[in-house]
Amino acid sequence: MNIHITNLHNIGGTATLAMDGVVQIAKKLDFTEMGVMKRQFYEDYWNTISHHLDGTIASLYHGDIVFFQYPTWNGPDYDKVFVDKIKLYNDVRLVIFVHDLQKLMFDSEQSILDTEISILNKADVLILPSVKMHEYMINNGLRDDIQVLYQKIWEVPGFPCFKEHQNLKKMLFTGNWNRFPFLESYHGKTIVEHFDYQKPPRDDDSSFTWRNGFKPIQLMRELSKGGYGLVWCDKEYLERYYSMNQPHKLGFTLASGIPVIVRNGCVHSDFVREKGLGYVVDSLEEADNLVQNTSDEEYAKMISNIAPYQYMLLNGVYTKKLLMDALICVLEK
Repeated sequence: MNIHITNLHNIGGTATLAMDGVVQIAKKLDFTEMGVMKRQFYEDYWNTISHHLDGTIASLYHGDIVFFQYPTWNGPDYDKVFVDKIKLYNDVRLVIFVHDLQKLMFDSEQSILDTEISILNKADVLILPSVKMHEYMINNGLRDDIQVLYQKIWEVPGFPCFKEHQNLKKMLFTGNWNRFPFLESYHGKTIVEHFDYQKPPRDDDSSFTWRNGFKPIQLMRELSKGGYGLVWCDKEYLERYYSMNQPHKLGFTLASGIPVIVRNGCVHSDFVREKGLGYVVDSLEEADNLVQNTSDEEYAKMISNIAPYQYMLLNGVYTKKLLMDALICVLEK
C-alpha cells in the first residue's frame, strides 16, 4: 500500500506555496508526490485530458490511499474527471484536503458549487478549513456521513526563522488590489504597506504605500522587520468567504514572527484573541487607533506570545498532525 498526495506545479502564487508546503511535510511521512500541472485550454482539450490524467496517476495501485489537494485550479470539471479516475481503482481510499471552494472565492454560479459538492461527496475523509464551511457544504448537498477533520492554520515549513522585530506603526498587507476595496478607501495615521507585483492605481500618501511584490522568503524577511500583518477584507467578502476559509497570509505572517490584525468574525478571531497574537477588530479605524497606542512593552509581549507558534508554523507541526490524523481515520474505516 502506498500513500499519494497531489501537488500543483507551474502556476506560482499562494496556491502553489500552500500545496507545496503540505507536500514537504507529507514526504517526511513517506507520502509519494503525485504531480499535477496547470493546464492551458485548447481546442482538443477534453479529448486529450483523460490521457494526461492517466499519466498523472500511473503510479496508483489498487488499495492505495490518495490525499487529493482540492482544487487543482484547472476547473471543477477537470477535478471531477481526476477524482473519478482515482475512484475506478478497487479499494483506493480518498482523502480530499479542501483549500478553497471556487464558488465562495469567486462568487460563481450555483452549478459550480454543485459540481464541487459532487466531487467532495466521493471522499472517504475530508479535511476542511472550518466548521462553518462544513455546515455550508451540508446545506448545499454534502453527505453528512463523511468523516471530517478541520485544518488549524496554514504553515510554511522550511523557511528561516526571523527573530528581530520592531514596534513599527504600520500595517502590512499582501493581496490583489481589485479584490480588496478597502485599500482605496482607507485613510488613517497608521500607514498600510501594500505588497503586490501589480502597481495599484492609488498613489503613495500618508496612509498608503505600494511596496511591489517579493518572492516568499524575501517577503517574510520584509514582514519580520516589524509592524502588524493585516489579514483583512470588506464586510461582504467576510460574510461570503473569510468567515469560512483559511487565509494563507495569517499563517505566513505569524511565521514571520509579527502580530496580526484580523477582522472580528473570521475563522481565526478567537485564536488570535485568546492567544494574544495581535488584535481582533471591527474596523480599520479601530485597528489604526490600537496600533498608534501600542507601547513597546505591549508589542514585545505579543512577539513573545507568537514565538512558540512561529516555531510550529516553520516546522509544519500542525499539518503533520493533521495528515497523520486523516491517515488514521481512513485506515480505521
